[in-house]
Amino acid sequence: MEDKASTWEIALLRLGMPFRNYLLFFALPVSLVGLVAGLAVWYTVSDVITGPSAVLMILLFPALAFGGTLAYPVAQVSSEAIQIEQDMHMFMTRMGILSMGESAEKGMFDVLKEMGDYGALAHEIQAIETLVTKWHTNLPEAARIVGRQSPSAIWSDFLDRMAFSVEVGQPIGEFFSSENETFEQAYTTIYDARLEQLDTLRETFVSLTTTGLLLLVVSGLHLILFQTGAETSNPFEVILRARWVLLTGTLFALLQIGAWYLFTLVIPDEDLFAKHGFNTEQAIDMRRSWIFAAILSSIMFMIISTVFIVYGTDILFDQWNYYGLLVIAAMMSPLLAPALLTLQEETRVRRRDDAFPEFIRAFGGTAQARAQEPSAMVKALSGIDFGALDDSISNLEKRLSMRIDSDYSWDWFAADNNSMLVSRFTRVFIEGSSSTGEAGLVGDMVSQSTTSLLGLRQRRQISANVMRSVSYGLLIAMIIALNITTSIIAGLGETIASVAAGLVDGAGEVGTAAGGVDVALPALAETGGIDQNIRVFQYMGSFLIVISIVILGLITARIRGGGTTLVLGQMIQMMWVAGLANFFSAWILDQSVGLFQSGA
Repeated sequence: MEDKASTWEIALLRLGMPFRNYLLFFALPVSLVGLVAGLAVWYTVSDVITGPSAVLMILLFPALAFGGTLAYPVAQVSSEAIQIEQDMHMFMTRMGILSMGESAEKGMFDVLKEMGDYGALAHEIQAIETLVTKWHTNLPEAARIVGRQSPSAIWSDFLDRMAFSVEVGQPIGEFFSSENETFEQAYTTIYDARLEQLDTLRETFVSLTTTGLLLLVVSGLHLILFQTGAETSNPFEVILRARWVLLTGTLFALLQIGAWYLFTLVIPDEDLFAKHGFNTEQAIDMRRSWIFAAILSSIMFMIISTVFIVYGTDILFDQWNYYGLLVIAAMMSPLLAPALLTLQEETRVRRRDDAFPEFIRAFGGTAQARAQEPSAMVKALSGIDFGALDDSISNLEKRLSMRIDSDYSWDWFAADNNSMLVSRFTRVFIEGSSSTGEAGLVGDMVSQSTTSLLGLRQRRQISANVMRSVSYGLLIAMIIALNITTSIIAGLGETIASVAAGLVDGAGEVGTAAGGVDVALPALAETGGIDQNIRVFQYMGSFLIVISIVILGLITARIRGGGTTLVLGQMIQMMWVAGLANFFSAWILDQSVGLFQSGA
């Protein structure tokens, strides 16, 4: 048997083009862009970095760009492997149930015709089907071919075992039945390993963010104390003066974006809400909330624009360290309407998910014991308290009593719950109970599978809560560090001016102190541009804070699951925390400015 292909070999296969074409059409253009960027960066700091150091600095950018183009296919393969493993849990549950009936004898392809919600795993199945139906390859050989080229090791091992099972004559239904329990244990192990990787990545993220923040503070001190000169309205002169801050800020932003990408590779995306086309009450409320948010945003935009027209923008920019982030938070606040509505719905959905295993087990047992109409079976459960599911169960019973199509009624049941877990596993239950006639056993299997997933989800939720706490801590620490940097320099302004006056020699130049000691602090020679440098540093700091809020919101939402609207709500909350922390820390530091002045 051939060995499994390496990750790099799989990446090359999935490029869809020869490797030389990838280098020519992707790696080369990106490297050239990196070279231009390296030359541009070196030009801004050419007065400091010269000789071999300059050459290394210029070549660093195209080297990183080239390395990134080579790493990207590998990263995509790793991401696809995670997604395959995520979908395998549902796949194994479904096939384990179908293996009890006649559907298993039809083959894996016939029972999985509708696999649109299986993502990357669907492509793997389709590849096997293509080899079998179009290339007339026998099933074991097709499974081994796809397995050797699969990004997921657990899926590859599964296909290898399936191929061996078919070759020795074991019915595929029997194989899936025995494999289902084994996979549950393997999946739990893989999930725990992912969470451990998440903990390690979180610690690395904190370290890199702290390092980037330190570099940003140092570059800010350099800007304010060493990049002197009179205030200017020429943007090119401002950019040249602030080049080190801009470089450090860019590096900080790239570290944040890179960290977010690594989180996406480690943790698969989890769909919390169901995807349906029904006009449910929640869907109507969500549309109304977006309309309300749009109207409120328009009103707020007009109010802020009117204030700027009447009083000018100086009212904001002169007090940016106080009100800048608060204004940004206020402008984003109308979007809290759909975000808070989604947050409330998330709470309800998670409660419904927790109640679903008990309901589906009870319904399966009732359906097995009573050969009655579906409406009667649902009504028989009306005396049982299923918590958050009670309303949707009542609606299901009403629809079935009105002789509405059973499949349509169950689809409405899934839409009412608005849960991807409920939607998927309800479909599995209905399909499995109708094909096997063992509703009780199917209900038990679905209940066991969902309970397992909910347990893993709780572990993931703990990691999400830890990451959220870390995010707020990092954000507040970043704001305080930046404000302390600017406050210290602002507080030293008068001292610098007075010291500079005392160092003026007989010729009226600032060059040496008493005793002929050189003055190495350019800010002592010219204090006119210090205020402008401070404002530039404040603007850059605020921009990076916004970038950090976006990245931290994306990371936290990725871990907890729930979609883009929840991400937006998290960002707005963090923006308000950042704005308030910025305001109070700036006020406290301004009240303590005397600590940094001479004679205090």
